[in-house]
Amino acid sequence: MGIGHLQQPRVPRKDRKPDDALSEQFNHGLNWKVVDDERRPLFAVGPFEADLVSAEDAAFRLVTDAYEALRLDEGNPVPRR
Repeated sequence: MGIGHLQQPRVPRKDRKPDDALSEQFNHGLNWKVVDDERRPLFAVGPFEADLVSAEDAAFRLVTDAYEALRLDEGNPVPRR
């Protein structure tokens, strides 16, 4: 709608009005990028891109580290590999 903080940072939230041009600048979708001869999916929102393969790896590490911390807190540590 073009009313987000990145689109209208200087306008107070209650005073923001929908703006089709700003909304189009922050369009989102899936794209592809070639990295080391491998096609990798990207999720793009406006000028920002997230490599979905890297995001999956980061999410897995976060879950694993949180689980290990929980087990350690319970006094039953999980050995690191």
